[in-house]
Amino acid sequence: MSGELAEISIRDLHYSYPPLTAQGGPVSVLRGIDLEVERGEFVSIMGPTGVGKTTLCLALNGIVPQSMGGIFGGDVIVGGLNTKEHPVSKLASKVGIVFQDPESQFFNMTVENEVAFGPESLGIAPAEIRERLAWALDVVGMSDFRDRSPFHLSGGQKQRVAIASILAMKPDILVLDEPTSGLDPIGKFEVFRVVQELKRREQITIIMVEQEAEKIAEFSDRVVVMHEGKIVMVDGPSVIFSQVDLMHEIGLGVTQVSDLAARFNARSGTNYTFTLFEDAYDTLSQNTDRRTATDFSHPAIDGATCERKSASLESSNLQSPISNLPPPVIQVRDLWYQYTDDIVALRGVSLDVKDGDFVAVIGQNGSGKTTLVKHFNGLHKPTKGQVIVDGRDVSDLPVGELARTVGYVFQNPDYQIFCATTREEIAFGPRNLGLEGDELEERVEEALAYFGLTEYADSPPAVLGFGTRRKISVAAVYSMRPRVFVLDEPTTGLDWKSTMDLMRVIRAMNEMGHTIILVTHDMKLVCEFARSSLVLRDGQVLTYDDTRTVFKHSEILKDTQIEPPQITKLAKRMVPFGMSDDVLTVDEFHTVYVGRRRG
Repeated sequence: MSGELAEISIRDLHYSYPPLTAQGGPVSVLRGIDLEVERGEFVSIMGPTGVGKTTLCLALNGIVPQSMGGIFGGDVIVGGLNTKEHPVSKLASKVGIVFQDPESQFFNMTVENEVAFGPESLGIAPAEIRERLAWALDVVGMSDFRDRSPFHLSGGQKQRVAIASILAMKPDILVLDEPTSGLDPIGKFEVFRVVQELKRREQITIIMVEQEAEKIAEFSDRVVVMHEGKIVMVDGPSVIFSQVDLMHEIGLGVTQVSDLAARFNARSGTNYTFTLFEDAYDTLSQNTDRRTATDFSHPAIDGATCERKSASLESSNLQSPISNLPPPVIQVRDLWYQYTDDIVALRGVSLDVKDGDFVAVIGQNGSGKTTLVKHFNGLHKPTKGQVIVDGRDVSDLPVGELARTVGYVFQNPDYQIFCATTREEIAFGPRNLGLEGDELEERVEEALAYFGLTEYADSPPAVLGFGTRRKISVAAVYSMRPRVFVLDEPTTGLDWKSTMDLMRVIRAMNEMGHTIILVTHDMKLVCEFARSSLVLRDGQVLTYDDTRTVFKHSEILKDTQIEPPQITKLAKRMVPFGMSDDVLTVDEFHTVYVGRRRG
């Protein structure tokens, strides 16, 4: 590829941030980046947490180093402009960036004003601004929210507005730093679809930092893999995701069907190379005889099967106690919650959370997930109804008292980080609970080691990367050992290895007796780790059952903007060939398929 024809040309880029502390030295992040991107390409960037992906994005419009300082070497040329020679304001007309944290780019009072601000700054005519505003809001599904404050939206809705505000400017190069991290599965697909359509119709060049392997494989032209501040692979998605062991060694995930192909190859002597859903189906169906589906006794999730009755809008959504299960640690009775007279977030929710359960709370953006779980530690008080935690009504208890029972990890880590060092941040909670001396020190050191934060123990959390701050926020709650652990999108911003490490820690806590309540849009995590799944829609309980049963009801999932994992969809497609219709994980698929063929 000729650098003269490239829309983006990066040559021997090195960058180090200024020292984190007065005693420290520059923090080296990028170490010799060379990359060229042609006009109209869709390039995805993958890499472990903290590898420099965001820094590379900021270098594309001059924010690095013009606004960040530090030591900069090499050249970044975008649309023929060298970022060292032109101000950020000029480069902004060429390059639009959607940041990982949507709130970092909000400063207007309404969604409409936020999205219109960019085109107004570019001097676009009012009539065209109105057209762009309507188009951008429609693209991200936020047309009905134009008069709302962006600061009062759910996390996923904020992300949609942030994307719309950049789309409305119609830049030549669109840079998106994990733009779908807070979106429901259907929302993720819509963003990718819209970005691909922009590329097709407008010839916009797309640079997207992303961890969603399935979406990257479907939409990207090329994938850039970063490791230790360098680019270690650049190729098409099929080539990148076929290298499963190497990707996992780096700390990155692959598509579920790529993982499945690797397992077949390793255990069954095949030579499969599929990375897309349809390729996997075509290959497996051609190599499998049609026959009646066989019975398959699924292994229990985490060694236990959760029995509970389903709740739905058509029947009662109250979870009746079951005699052979532990008593509920949380009881919710006819819970209503209103933010304003016009905004009703919860509508008559009733449910029980059993002591020691692992519950995933899922549903589309704005369905009331975060609002519900904030009642469990007293951050919200019921407008109507009752929430009882460990036998006590939350309306009668301060948040500090409830924190002894319910630990809460916020969706945005910056909402709970305020100490001068990571060590102090993690020590703050247990110290407030009365721990001191060796016991406190041991608790903090264990949390630092558990979450891979030892090297950041004396660093200010505020200057660390988003993914690292995410780990700190979880570790700070983990160190308090709450009976109930509520995690609101805890894996946002984390790479595959960090996500798996975190989830294994959470599962270990569950096995020790802690109740886990996980709010997430990652259906792969739900299927692999959660015993039960609570599905919300429009502030009501749609269904609440064991996870395997929930994911058998495809009509319910579709109605709530939930997309089953790729492997679950493949299993349903393979039912005519003897596959079970309630497979949740890659391991299960392989086990069922091999067992069926031997049978």
